[in-house]
Amino acid sequence: MRYAEGVSGEFVSGQVEKVLVSVICAYIIFTLMTYLKLKPVLESIFPFKTPFKNIAVLGGFLIVFWVVLAYRACGKGYGIATAVFAVSFCLFVSPWYGVITPYWFSVVGFISFLVLGILTEYVNGGAGNLACIAINWLAVAALGIVKMSLAGVAVMGAIAFISGYIGDLAARKAVKVIASLI
Repeated sequence: MRYAEGVSGEFVSGQVEKVLVSVICAYIIFTLMTYLKLKPVLESIFPFKTPFKNIAVLGGFLIVFWVVLAYRACGKGYGIATAVFAVSFCLFVSPWYGVITPYWFSVVGFISFLVLGILTEYVNGGAGNLACIAINWLAVAALGIVKMSLAGVAVMGAIAFISGYIGDLAARKAVKVIASLI
């Protein structure tokens, strides 16, 4: 079986199938983000005053991997759609990270995932994950919800980029393996 580097949508055909792959990947993201409770562990490893550590440290595997998988398997736009479906599932269940004041804060989550999807498709998963967390950090800092340490932002920002980049590379490798089997 031949594999053309950089070509997406190679092994999932049909609009219904592509949307289904995107929704399944999004549901996996939602499930991992909802049920994988690692905050106490991450707080003990990274004692910095920064929120959204789970996205910073694990975003490459919780989010970016599945966004890239959908994009590479289904084609342009499906990574973005996957990110939007994922945040929609999350927001259907609860407000963004439980923040209810201001009432519109969940829009920040939507925008951060939309940007994650766009940057992951057009740049790479490291840029997408870093932008996602940066948008959330800017929002909570501007609203005074959480005070953050500059050192924590720098370290967690670097970790967010690395995590996203590794998740991107892992998904690309997974797509190559899947494509070779089909």
